[in-house]
Amino acid sequence: MSFMRCIVIALLLTVFITTTGFCAELNGWIKSYKCWVVRTPNVKAKIVGIIKRKAAVTVQDAQNDWLKIVFAPVRDPKTGKWVKCTGCFIRKNDFTTTLPNKW
Repeated sequence: MSFMRCIVIALLLTVFITTTGFCAELNGWIKSYKCWVVRTPNVKAKIVGIIKRKAAVTVQDAQNDWLKIVFAPVRDPKTGKWVKCTGCFIRKNDFTTTLPNKW
């Protein structure tokens, strides 16, 4: 079983087990081809990573058009190596809770 499939299954189980009314976290997927990751919720902030399309992520609603990363497979945009970016931000329009096979 592939790594991404395991993550998707784990996220789906989490969604069904927890009730969203009591949980501030959102589980979903990246719908844009490249989602830019920044340390501060600002369009002029330096890009510290990218998340590729259809990656499973867990986020929290932050402010205005931003989501705070709880878990995401973030890569360095230059080297492609994994980057720990818990607490970084992505734009809300890059995120969806709709299953990828429904896009």
